[in-house]
This record gives sequence, C-alpha cells and structure tokens, in this order.
Amino acid sequence: MDKGYAYSAQGSVYFRVRNVPDYGKLAHRSLEAMISEPHLEVDKEKEHPMDFALWKAAKPGEPSWDSPWGRGRPGWHIECSAMALKYLGNTLDIHGGGQDLIFPHHENEIAQSESFTGTKPFARYWLHNGLVQLGEEKMSKSLGNLITIKEALGKYSPDAIRIFVLSSHYRSPLTYSEVALDAAEGGAERLLRVLSRDDPTGGVGKAIDAEPYRKQFIEAMDDDFNTPQALGVLF
Repeated sequence: MDKGYAYSAQGSVYFRVRNVPDYGKLAHRSLEAMISEPHLEVDKEKEHPMDFALWKAAKPGEPSWDSPWGRGRPGWHIECSAMALKYLGNTLDIHGGGQDLIFPHHENEIAQSESFTGTKPFARYWLHNGLVQLGEEKMSKSLGNLITIKEALGKYSPDAIRIFVLSSHYRSPLTYSEVALDAAEGGAERLLRVLSRDDPTGGVGKAIDAEPYRKQFIEAMDDDFNTPQALGVLF
C-alpha cells in the first residue's frame, strides 16, 4: 500500500492493476480487452473493475482473522505469492499449473509479487498443462464427472495410466477414454516384454543398439517435453 499498488475499501484491500503497465503480459491481454468482456462483474468498492482482492473483509460463516483493516481473510491470489516468496525466493525458475489458471490467478500472482519485491521476473518459465476431459467437458469435482486415480487403477495398471497421460502433450487437453487406456495397457505390456527380452513364443529377443533411439528420445523431451514423440521412439 505504501508503494501505491493497493488501497483499502470497506475492510478489504484491493490491488491497483492500473499501476502495473505490463499487467496482462502472461495472458497476452490488455486491460481494455478485459473490461469489455460481457461476464465481468463490477464491484462498486473497486477503483477499477479488474482490481483484485489482497484481503477480503469477513463475511458471516467464513473463517477470518484480525488485521489492520478489521477481521477478514487473504485473497485467493496472495496466498500463493506468500508461500512462493517465503520458501522459493523472489524469482522462481519454473512455475506451473492448469491452463485455466493463466488468468486471472497467475497473472495476478505476477503483478502482486513483482510489485511487492521490485524483482522481475517472478518466474523465468511458465508451464501450463491442458485439462483432463470426459467427453466434451472438463473433468472436475464440481461437475460430478470425476474419475479418480484410485478408480482408474482398479481397471488399469499404473504403467498403462502413465502411457495414456504421456501420449498427449502436456499443453493439450487429454480426453479420458477406455479405448485409449486399453491401447495403453497393450503398449505397457509390450514395453515390459522388451525389457525382459522375452517374446510371446518363449524365446529370447535379439539385442539392438539403443543409442540412436536414446538420442531421439532425449531430443523429443528437450523439445518442450514432447512426450508423444518420445513415446513414438520407444514403439
């Protein structure tokens, strides 16, 4: 607040996004584009529609703590910055999360962290993974379409699930499919046979020079963790 990046209003504290010239740099969006979105809810307490809460005034039934502005709780975004700065320092090497967190969560993390520390960048590299889908919908607890790892392990081996996940690039959506998992199970069994050098007839497989394949695998992984291409090398 002393730097002018935040202000208090009716027991809450909001971050002043207009004081950050490059706000929106992670999401590649301008303030003008953000405020023109039809679903944007305008809070009369805020100076600007895109200002976000650092501290929220207490509401009935919610946890709250004492503060200079009265009882309340931390905002959603400030919690992550507080933990990151305490345990990892002013600049992180790699910060990751789901693509649905790019905006507003990670954008706000950058703004508040860099404004507080005066250090840029907050994170050197950002990795955002695609979401797991069931049909055309995102798989989530709130939608009631969640399939847990424990449930999947009741039908498929751990290696099959690993191959299924790695068959899609981490930035792409992954559609849960039993057909794809069945294929992954077959792939896992095939790899295990190769590792044991046992063929289906009971003979011993012929040794090959693995070095060219090893190089191709590493090249694929060095290319933005291209796991589908890396798996292709194995098969």
